[in-house]
Amino acid sequence: MKKFSIVYGCARGSVQRKAIEVLSELLLDYTHSYPSCYKVGEVIPEGNTPIYIGTAADNPYIAALNNPPLTCSEEYRIQVKEERIYIEGADDRGLLYGCVDLFNRYILPLEYPHNTVTYVVDPFEKPLPDYSFTSRPSVKNRGIWTWGHVIYDYKAFLDNMVKLKLNTVTIWNEYAPLNAQDIVD
Repeated sequence: MKKFSIVYGCARGSVQRKAIEVLSELLLDYTHSYPSCYKVGEVIPEGNTPIYIGTAADNPYIAALNNPPLTCSEEYRIQVKEERIYIEGADDRGLLYGCVDLFNRYILPLEYPHNTVTYVVDPFEKPLPDYSFTSRPSVKNRGIWTWGHVIYDYKAFLDNMVKLKLNTVTIWNEYAPLNAQDIVD
């Protein structure tokens, strides 16, 4: 079973910490254990596949790739080469969306290869194929209105919004929720 190590430049703010959390949870389904997390400069266990995440400004491994700079808000780049994964964000939200799309655009196509011999395979049983993808949102505000529907678990609701790369929620009820400040936080 392939083991992963997430290497981050700095986990400043809640958005970068959320990116590490989302990436860890997505990998857990395949590896049955959480990946270990290391700050740049710490020693990664031998045999672990590193996943370097951050911005070019805060992670020297990403800066060393010498890619063209990401210039738009929420833009991100995913690269896989030589059994290493790099997720670069132009900003913290771009990094978060890059972590989500590592799963959507890289791991899922490996798991479901669209051939007639095998319908589902372990995406990490073979060496990781090289890959490069850059994206940014074409719409600035992407969200959902609740239209008076009750949301019993706002944390789970907002976590699902992250996985869908939505960034705006409008809670449209007769009365403001009693825990409105908790939702904003």
